[in-house]
Amino acid sequence: MTALHWIMKTCLRSFLLMMLCMTMVATTTPVTAHPTSRDLGQEVDTYIQETMKRFPIPGLAIGIVKGDQVLYLQGYGTANVDGDPVTPQTPFMLASVTKTFTALAVQQLVQAGMLELDAPVQTYISEFRLANEHSGATITVRHLLEHTSGISTVEGTQPSLQSPKATFDSALKQLARYRPEYEPSEHYEYSNWNYALLGEVIARASGQSYADYMQKNVLDPLEMSHASYADYHTLPGVATGNLIVFGVSVPYDEKTSPAMLSAGYLSASAEEMTHYLIAFLNQGQFHGKSLITSQGKGWYDMYWNWQPGQPGDLNYSFSGGHNSINTNIQLFSLYRVGVVVLMNTRLENGIPGPTANDIAFNIARMVIQSSYEVPSNRTFYVGYAILDGFLLFLILNILWQIFHLKGWSDRYREAGKAKRIAIWLGIFLELLLSIGILILPFPLNTRWNILLFFRPDLSIPLLLIGICLGGLGLIKIVLGSRERITHLV
Repeated sequence: MTALHWIMKTCLRSFLLMMLCMTMVATTTPVTAHPTSRDLGQEVDTYIQETMKRFPIPGLAIGIVKGDQVLYLQGYGTANVDGDPVTPQTPFMLASVTKTFTALAVQQLVQAGMLELDAPVQTYISEFRLANEHSGATITVRHLLEHTSGISTVEGTQPSLQSPKATFDSALKQLARYRPEYEPSEHYEYSNWNYALLGEVIARASGQSYADYMQKNVLDPLEMSHASYADYHTLPGVATGNLIVFGVSVPYDEKTSPAMLSAGYLSASAEEMTHYLIAFLNQGQFHGKSLITSQGKGWYDMYWNWQPGQPGDLNYSFSGGHNSINTNIQLFSLYRVGVVVLMNTRLENGIPGPTANDIAFNIARMVIQSSYEVPSNRTFYVGYAILDGFLLFLILNILWQIFHLKGWSDRYREAGKAKRIAIWLGIFLELLLSIGILILPFPLNTRWNILLFFRPDLSIPLLLIGICLGGLGLIKIVLGSRERITHLV
């Protein structure tokens, strides 16, 4: 037995044992609870602790609001590699929940007469351009606010905007090369670029830096004294991220992007976020301070657009997520109930696990005494076992083929007709799998440069597998064709 054969058999035995163990562990079924008369804090604690036991969630903080009162605040688990416990005062990066704060600032400036929603963005950022000059000139502030500018999700995740080295000016020059697929207002598509641009619009309309304006006009009135737009690495006791790598939770140093400050880099605690929820549920008021003026009977949506009349939906929410952070604010307007969940991992990047939105939604349902479900971890762990096993199989298969490639021509020459058909079928399947891997980002609405920038742990091995399978298939085609030509001659 060769060393490679021994390695392959050992790895396969280890994988089968791992999969059996994970299947045995991951047999937890969903539990549906029907609230009765109970202590809310105890019920929430039980739900969170059970969820954290089932899934790799190192730390989590929650806040619950009803009307203008905070019902419950609690932290669970550990915040960072130093082992600091999560408390209601632990700062978390809010990720895209930051966008709702930016939207509030935009609406404040509109009410103050310093900004017009339907004015072109170029009114405030004169150097703003797109490759399609007409699109660039007709995009308005409202289009940015409501994600109808035509700037795509993919463009908003490009490394030129997301890199720690990116500046707004350098990113804006890259954006000038972008040609939108849709005209403004034709199509809704979420893009980080919309809110990166809004941050600059706020700065230029107010005459202050974005961070200074937000501190004075949003964070201070909300008494969010420890909330900050500073690099989260500088904040004491801050929660740091944990990346799910092939099903295993790994501490992760989340990078920050100066160009994306207004789209995803506010840090705040669960306690401070309850102040924000109170403002949402009380028509822009927080303990007698008016952040924004309401317009009759109604409520503010997540972009701080005023919706007149009685709330028509049971709930609405907004989520944020970096690679290793997941956050959510959930509002049940009819019940005047709000929930914030801050989590220092992100479980849905890969095999889906419960999101901060799922957890916040279930907690809100506890408050209004509706049924809720503790999620099963079966799909999560078995899914990762299958994914890991499949990738391991492909890697070992590639290594085996490379090891035996030298004698491939001889084996092909000696093969009978039926075996040659099987060989060509195998080559076809290899090439098909290679093409499938190489085009995978496109149906996922992303690109390889973005995957390699954000998730090199998964994208590098996957890309190498795709290239190697394609390369081996092409080499075999050349060798096989040469043998056929030789045979014919």
